[in-house]
Amino acid sequence: MTLRVIPIGVFFVFFAFSCSNRQLIRDIYDPEIQSDLPPKQEMPVIRVLNYKNRQDGAALSPWLRNYLENGITGSESLAAYQGSYLFIASIRSTKLPVIHQWAENYSPARDFSRLAARRIQKRLERDMTSRPPGRVYGPNYESALKAAYTNSFWGAVRLDDSWVQALTLVEDEDAEQEEVYYWGFVLIGIPRETLEIQVNELLSKISNSSTRGGRSATREQNAAFDNLKEHFFVDF
Repeated sequence: MTLRVIPIGVFFVFFAFSCSNRQLIRDIYDPEIQSDLPPKQEMPVIRVLNYKNRQDGAALSPWLRNYLENGITGSESLAAYQGSYLFIASIRSTKLPVIHQWAENYSPARDFSRLAARRIQKRLERDMTSRPPGRVYGPNYESALKAAYTNSFWGAVRLDDSWVQALTLVEDEDAEQEEVYYWGFVLIGIPRETLEIQVNELLSKISNSSTRGGRSATREQNAAFDNLKEHFFVDF
């Protein structure tokens, strides 16, 4: 029987860190693990060839379909998840047993903090255009990153998991198609108020930060960071 092909968009994750943060992030960042990004991130097109429970006649989970089409905000728009922030961890492999083992062992208590920190970082960097965040916020930016990636967030729960088998498409006709991969996904939810309390507490401790060499944030950088804190959860 020919597999039904479903074109859907999916996120790829690319992270850039300042030199002073690289060692800290490298120690806790697994490059195979992917996570959610804001909806403005470009989404390469994939063809879904197979997915969990398809052989039993089930449809692709709504939260996963919405995530692949519109990002994490697409999943959060579903009525079932109103009042929660959603996070989706994922991993890619050519072997389905690897996906199964990863999903079985994924624990929000152990792994959620990394997802939360990445989303905080994306929010810190979201409004930057021609000026890097380190220049706009000064040492406050580095302090916020370090605080986020070393913080132990609590209150997140595992809601569901799924997987797809997919082929990434390329626009260049002369380019070779990418290899078929399995993608595993774990859906995590946390009440909005619970996460906001923790993030606000984390950010409130950051003000007038200094570099290792002793250079302090300027008045303008402190003002910019204070303004960010006031509107942090707008389109978070």
